[in-house]
Amino acid sequence: MPSRAVMSVDEARAWLAEVISGAERLRLESVDDDRVVAVTGPDCLELRLDGTISGPAMFWAMDLTGFVAVTVLIGPTPAMVLAHSSISFLEPAEPGELRVTAEVIKLASRSAVVDARASDRRGALVAASTLHFALPSRATRAALRADHAVRAGG
Repeated sequence: MPSRAVMSVDEARAWLAEVISGAERLRLESVDDDRVVAVTGPDCLELRLDGTISGPAMFWAMDLTGFVAVTVLIGPTPAMVLAHSSISFLEPAEPGELRVTAEVIKLASRSAVVDARASDRRGALVAASTLHFALPSRATRAALRADHAVRAGG
């Protein structure tokens, strides 16, 4: 992936805490040029009746980590939305921490494709997902960032 990260892990953490309700449930471990690693749980992940981590909880973590992976490449983009996704639940996830790795595999002017994988506390791969994010035009992104900077006092 030829794109370079425009945000450090500390900047991504601060931005995430500012824009996402409940972001403290996701702990960013690392940010590279095309990959973000995050950990969530164990207290903030909903469990199914059989005691395994629920599918919606795993999807939430994978979606949010993918969102951060795109953001660190293009900068804060409030109008970015998840346009499509597919997820495969590979095996029940043991309760405890869930580690998600999200890699941007394609970044175009109006879309981004992310490959996300989740592993449970045993290190077992429990889910894999492809996430497609729709991006506003570059001009719109620049205007949104400028507006945000004015409102933030910078």
